[in-house]
Amino acid sequence: MSHHSRFSHRPALPPPLPLHLWLALLCTAALVLGLGIWESTALTGKDEFFLGLRTPMEMMERQEWLVPFLDGAPRIRKPPLLYWLARASYETFGISLFSARLVTVLCATALVAATVAIGRRLLLDNQVALGAGVLLLTCLGMASESRRLMLDIPVAAFSAWAFWAFLVWQERLKLRWLLLAALLLGAGFLVKGPIVALVCGGGMLGLMAARRFSWGELLSRWPAVFTALLLLATVAMPWFLLVRQLHPDAVALVYADEMEARQLASFSLDMIPGLLQIALPWSFVTLALVWRGRRAIWHEAGPERLLLVWLLATCLPFLLVRTFDRYLVGSLVPLALFLAWQLRNSPHLPLWSARLGMGIAVLFGALLAALAWRFQLGGWYWWLPAALYFVWAWGGKRERRHWFAAPLLYWVALLWGLFPALGVNAVPPQVLQMGQSGRAIAMYDGPQPALLPILSGRTLDHWPRVNAAQAQALMAADGRVFVEHEDLPRLQRQLAEAGLMALPEGEYRVLASHGSGLRFARQGVRRSDWEQAWKTRDPAPLMTTIHWLRLAPLSAPLAGTGQP
Repeated sequence: MSHHSRFSHRPALPPPLPLHLWLALLCTAALVLGLGIWESTALTGKDEFFLGLRTPMEMMERQEWLVPFLDGAPRIRKPPLLYWLARASYETFGISLFSARLVTVLCATALVAATVAIGRRLLLDNQVALGAGVLLLTCLGMASESRRLMLDIPVAAFSAWAFWAFLVWQERLKLRWLLLAALLLGAGFLVKGPIVALVCGGGMLGLMAARRFSWGELLSRWPAVFTALLLLATVAMPWFLLVRQLHPDAVALVYADEMEARQLASFSLDMIPGLLQIALPWSFVTLALVWRGRRAIWHEAGPERLLLVWLLATCLPFLLVRTFDRYLVGSLVPLALFLAWQLRNSPHLPLWSARLGMGIAVLFGALLAALAWRFQLGGWYWWLPAALYFVWAWGGKRERRHWFAAPLLYWVALLWGLFPALGVNAVPPQVLQMGQSGRAIAMYDGPQPALLPILSGRTLDHWPRVNAAQAQALMAADGRVFVEHEDLPRLQRQLAEAGLMALPEGEYRVLASHGSGLRFARQGVRRSDWEQAWKTRDPAPLMTTIHWLRLAPLSAPLAGTGQP
């Protein structure tokens, strides 16, 4: 093989994008993805409010940088980089939802920029590249996951930029670009581990499928590849080795749990609904375009095959493991590039598929808007004009700018205007004042109130079960324990075993997150509860009752009943 890449004769890159276009795209991305991140009733989930938001706060409280901690134990189930970034944001801007979620918004903006940069090099068309960046912004997965402090957007951003650096290296054969790719992969590894390989590795498989790259190229340049792998290991591994030395027992326990959780499951198609959901409203448009161009994709080693193989490589592994929708957010990069290329070169779009995707998105919002309207919570008026514009823009042969603008505005209206109005996880002023006063507080298995730690700027204690020493310390400090109504009997039994009882001091009712952000009805809710709430125009049957209690020594008259 010659010193120069055998693909060096391919058409030259288009001129660089003008600076004003970059600025316009990045500012638009940061704005539309960041609107509402400061809202305490915005979309969240247990992995964010229990793990993501609290971990960097405890690092600050312990004056710990190297190893994240949570509830007094090393938080080593995930690598530390996201927690380092969140703590840096807390230190810079203060502890708040805005400063925490700003990290993810900036990573999401970087992911959009990476998509444009990759599209310019892969597809040699600035218009297609910009279109792919805008398309990515219009997907539900980007609109929802960028508004939460989670691992998936950052790891996808690092991996996408690593693939871009690899493309530059393939064209210029300068070692610094391959080292940059290794550095970015190492950083992504420190966010979420080996999953960082999916976006970058999937892109490389796509290049092979399109005959624009081969393993022979890597083997012929093994000194550069070896140097890059050495840099990758140097960036990614020291933290893990050091933690193993500092906390061997915790590492052994986490390793055993992770190996059990990551065992290959039986083949499952659960991944497909997840991808269809996060790619809304483009899901069915993509399927229709793939089907329409299947012969060309199969017989021609062109951009379509490259992008489709890349897309499949980023999502098919999840057919064999337990999958959450957010895991697939990296798949939106090749999906957006595939769509942008098809929209550029296809004179006619399959309108039925567009209407199907639009209809599902509008129906999903309509259900939330109906609840807000029925319960007189407000917010539904944000959804209505956005939905009407969406239906108009995708209901016929409109200009492409409407196709992009409609879903972009729709997700903003839904996630910034409508959803926060439902009041999910709202913290009453009295409870917020209690948290901000410095009073000792414990949250019993749940934990609720979900957003009280970040709003009060303290991690607060979490009790998966009652520990006698912790309970005695809380009682001595005149602290309070919060518990969901359904968990109250269990708490009382465990307190009685510790020689204590719980005296009721107050309660409130709220729509509270349980696991995912959209599971905001109370645990054990039934269809009859939904019907009653709708009939009475009152969400009370769906609400979770949260008690706060004062601890006291177990008194003889109450010892047999276990009642406070």
